[in-house]
Amino acid sequence: MALRRVGVLHPGQMGIVVAISAKNSGNEVYWASEGRSEATRERAQNAGLQDAGTVAGMCELCETIVSVCPPEFAEDLAREVAQQSFAGLYIDANAISPERTQRIARLLEQAGASFVDGGIIGPAVLTPQCTWLYLSGEGAAEAASCFAAGPVETEILPGGVGRASSLKMCFAAYSKGRTALLCSILAVARELGVITDLERQWARNGPAWTDVEREISRAAPKAWRFAPEMEEIARTFECAGLPAGFHAAAADVFRRLAGFKDKDATGLEAVLAELARHPPHGRLPS
Repeated sequence: MALRRVGVLHPGQMGIVVAISAKNSGNEVYWASEGRSEATRERAQNAGLQDAGTVAGMCELCETIVSVCPPEFAEDLAREVAQQSFAGLYIDANAISPERTQRIARLLEQAGASFVDGGIIGPAVLTPQCTWLYLSGEGAAEAASCFAAGPVETEILPGGVGRASSLKMCFAAYSKGRTALLCSILAVARELGVITDLERQWARNGPAWTDVEREISRAAPKAWRFAPEMEEIARTFECAGLPAGFHAAAADVFRRLAGFKDKDATGLEAVLAELARHPPHGRLPS
């Protein structure tokens, strides 16, 4: 017998890993097909998820709902669930600022739901010990039990709503922010004609060139969804009283690479050329 009925909004690449973890843990797992892409439908079908049809249908069927969507849609999706007077457990596992997480929590709790803050760190893979779902808030232990069999690893953080999101923002500020910085450095070096000189110097006392190439090439197809995440990180820094400009600029770097969405092979030269192709938004004072 299933432990509970869990709905996943929406099973993209990371969402499907979360959904499979819930299914492995003995739950009936649902998704809502209305308005979703063919790729999402195929992922859900291959994973054996049951179709609730709509978000409203999912709210009627499920005791627990997990939100795993692009950060720019997190609040609208939560509002849609709140409008259904959902009274179960809502786990927001999106890459959003703690301030936004707390706002979403208030929205859902006022509608009658219980809220748990989640932050996912790691790749969208089905390999144990690779991807962690951090959880915080009063219902964190109940939320963790939904995914006990993995492959997603769960860890409960002490403290209230906002703790898991804070960890996610700080981790991604470095892991993805560094990639944006590397993209910018190499694009500038290319434009100034010193990229081979930089490669030679880095071979002496810098990052390994092959690692840099691999990092940028792997990030380019996902850059379209990194940009909104950088904006959430910038907002997090600003709320903490620190400069937000670096990650706002990182968002711009990733937006310039949005044309590489879902492309399997992206060479370094193509990435740098695309960065250089866009006109500057403004110039520094002379």
